[in-house]
Amino acid sequence: MSERFLIHEFTPLWLSIDRIGPFQDRLEGIDFTDAQNESCNLYLFLSRNGRGKTTALELMAALMGMLGSDNAAQMAEKRHADVQRPFNLEHLDRGQGRAQWDLRVRYSQDGIERVAVLSLIAGTIGTDTSLKFWDEEALKLVDADEWHRFGFCRNAAGKWAAVGTRTPWVENLNGHLADAVGAKIGGFEDSELIWPTLIYFSAYRNVTPVLASEERSISAPRDWNYSPLHAFRTEGGMWRDSLDNLLVWLKWLDDGRFENALKLVNERVFAETGTFLKDVSREPPEAIVMREDRRHRLDALSSGEKSLVQLFLRLGAHMTRNTILLIDEPEAHLHDKWKYRLFYQLKALVRDSYPGLTLIIATHSPEIMQALAIEITEENLRKGGYFFETAKEEAQQQAIADEARVLYGDIQDKA
Repeated sequence: MSERFLIHEFTPLWLSIDRIGPFQDRLEGIDFTDAQNESCNLYLFLSRNGRGKTTALELMAALMGMLGSDNAAQMAEKRHADVQRPFNLEHLDRGQGRAQWDLRVRYSQDGIERVAVLSLIAGTIGTDTSLKFWDEEALKLVDADEWHRFGFCRNAAGKWAAVGTRTPWVENLNGHLADAVGAKIGGFEDSELIWPTLIYFSAYRNVTPVLASEERSISAPRDWNYSPLHAFRTEGGMWRDSLDNLLVWLKWLDDGRFENALKLVNERVFAETGTFLKDVSREPPEAIVMREDRRHRLDALSSGEKSLVQLFLRLGAHMTRNTILLIDEPEAHLHDKWKYRLFYQLKALVRDSYPGLTLIIATHSPEIMQALAIEITEENLRKGGYFFETAKEEAQQQAIADEARVLYGDIQDKA
């Protein structure tokens, strides 16, 4: 394993989905590049409910979770998953599903900088098979020099086999990421850590009370510090998974992160509301929220407030210099004013503050489209989007378009 292996960019290029969730009737391909073949750093998934937006987000998170593991069983252990269902996605673990996520990796090794396409593959796909091939011409389009494959494939007997783990480049990358797990992130939203991470927020990101049976001690949150994947959903009442625990831990570290976290959350979430995150108490160890001079717990906040506090605290605590941020329905539980505030803040993070941050949002909200304005060119933003339709819906839309062209042509002829 090379000692001088550094990652400078880790960004999405293409996602292929086959026989997973709603994607049963065709191979779905999602292009994350713009007109100049650059990876988009601001990307929207758009559709009505049930068309596959969440499936695509869950799938990218699952594929990212393979990094740093030598086999599917090891990955399952790291993700606290059942070894028989290492991805926790039914069609990938037990069905005929298969997927491939292609990423652009700009790296330097022993002082020489190069660009690779890394394909993360999983499911019932042959160890020598790919859903998208990156030949010399395709690599040239994205300014890449080489192509590498890594993943876990399942055969007809249900046995998992690793792909790419014996190739020197993948072995080098995986070895460094495995060694980096648990490494100190550093600051709050200002980490110097270069290793890539994916942070996923599901649409269900409520803050719930810590169970009375849970012992509250000064202990590191679960999966603290670096990991290739951090996935956040509704809290289950466990102390180590709670936001209270995170804030108590940051306060105990006494390295400035706690103060920075409070400042950023109060500016982004509670500005001009009369509410603010004040401190943490010793007994019981929990966050102190003040509203109109009255003390409250975090779980007493509104659903929208809890969602925003969860998002900004977790992001700040876990992001590195190469972060892919996935958010499912960020507009959930937010009134219009908060929606616009959140979307402009997220866009500003990508545009102005963190060149290594990629934001992918799944939504069916017209307010998001308006606020993020993916059709308008903005400095430091490379925007894109994908509209999910079933094959039947796409055929219907094509038929309407063809009919319109015929009608338009007839009018032109008569003119």
